[in-house]
Amino acid sequence: MHEQATAPAPDTVRPSTELPRHAAIPGRAAFLPSPMGPLARLSAPGGTATVALLGAQTLSWRHSGGEEALFRPSAPLSAPGPGEEIHGGIPVCWPWFGRMGPPDSLPHGLARYLPFAVESVSASADRTELCLSLASPPEGFPAFPHPFRLEVRLLLEAALELSLRAANAGREAFAVTAGFHPYLRVSDADSVLLDGFDRAPYLDWHPEADGREPQAVQSGPYRPEPGSRVFAVPRASCRLLDPGLRRVVRLEARGHSRWCVWRSSPIPEGTSRGNLRQGDVRAFACAEPVLFPRCDAILLRPGESHTMHLALRAEAMP
Repeated sequence: MHEQATAPAPDTVRPSTELPRHAAIPGRAAFLPSPMGPLARLSAPGGTATVALLGAQTLSWRHSGGEEALFRPSAPLSAPGPGEEIHGGIPVCWPWFGRMGPPDSLPHGLARYLPFAVESVSASADRTELCLSLASPPEGFPAFPHPFRLEVRLLLEAALELSLRAANAGREAFAVTAGFHPYLRVSDADSVLLDGFDRAPYLDWHPEADGREPQAVQSGPYRPEPGSRVFAVPRASCRLLDPGLRRVVRLEARGHSRWCVWRSSPIPEGTSRGNLRQGDVRAFACAEPVLFPRCDAILLRPGESHTMHLALRAEAMP
């Protein structure tokens, strides 16, 4: 089987709730309404995935015969308020990661707050692929006044593979930081281990740490703690070991400079943090391939592009 549906890329960013039904492929790709806007539901012999067109954010991934691998908050999916973060799944962070943007700018860039267009959907015997695009207005945006074009590709087969291609569509060079921000569902964040960073230099991150050198070297697997630990090496892969779920999730990346491992700090009783509630904070851990901090920014000259890749594979723990 090989089918393909294609839609033209937008010239400007226009929020829309219209479902791109022209791109649907029976049994493999469907587009459904939600409070967050249109969702793409993808299926392949190796698993299923759900992707929001808002921010090109993957919300769900299940490999064939397995449980959900990505964290979803306990709060019902809802329409985000202006500049409100949607925690969970795999947000796309561009053109800055964390709070590396201009003063008073939104965390983790612009892309996660903007609606993407369906560029193409295709399916073959063992895979389903979705390509989403985002083209800036000619003048860019107030917080990032540069013309650009983004493409996010999601390939669903035995693994879940994502790529983010960013191109400079203007006449002047600009620098960006970026990252994928996967929220991995865990049985208890206090009991999981990250393997793959032994002997890697790291820095426990806070805003005042930008530009500082790594402060220590990791010894053995890392048990994530609340806060951000930035491993200053572009290791090709790492593994999240979860004895409670008897599952190993392997993350493989290219086009990054470091890994940022993040756990949420506790949320006081009766309060929330965006769409995160008190009981959510021990249900996930994040291992994020990033271009971060500012010293790792990529300079894109007119016509140049940069691509970052992330693949997730899940298997039973021996």
